[in-house]
This record gives sequence, C-alpha cells and structure tokens, in this order.
Amino acid sequence: MPPPSASSLRWDAVAAQLHPAFLYVNANGHGLDRDAYLAFLAEGPVRWKAQTLGDAAVAVDAQVAVPAATVLDDVLYEGQPARWEFVTTQTYVERDREWLYLVGHTALPAA
Repeated sequence: MPPPSASSLRWDAVAAQLHPAFLYVNANGHGLDRDAYLAFLAEGPVRWKAQTLGDAAVAVDAQVAVPAATVLDDVLYEGQPARWEFVTTQTYVERDREWLYLVGHTALPAA
C-alpha cells in the first residue's frame, strides 16, 4: 500500500478537528453536515489563499467556547480571484482534553 499523500494527510487533520455531529450553515443558508463540509473544502469551487479574522471575541463556559469574528477570505472561486467578507460564529466543545468544532455559521456583515 502506498503512503498517504500530503493532501490526504491535510484533510485527515481537518477532519480530526470536527465533532462527529458537526454542522455548518453557510452565508447562503445551506446546512452542511461533517461529510458534506469536508467534501466542499476538498472538492468544491473555492480554494482559500488566505483568511484573516478581525474583531474576534470568545465566550467560554466550562467545556463550550464560542468565538465570533469578522472574516476576510482571499480565495480562488472557480479559478478566479475573489475577496469576501463575512461574520462568523462557531461553537467548540471540549472532549477528552481536545477542542472539537461542533457548529459553525457564516453570514454577510451588517450593511
């Protein structure tokens, strides 16, 4: 059996950060479960060149952490450069001394 590729190791590392019950709701209101989210990241029309967070704040209570921030994405969308701005809220839960990404939501910023 050949060794795993660098690409598959990268996606394995991303998958390891996601809670088994992971849910993401994008700015268009589409919900993605863990498998659909990973497929979108690996095979979708967007390739991230850079992502910058601003105005970040985190609320923490016991084993739950909720960061909120503005997001500036520099991407290739269907091969064309694009820059997008969003706001995001994410929920992480601590399980076995690791923080797992449980729920994420992205929206357009207020006008």
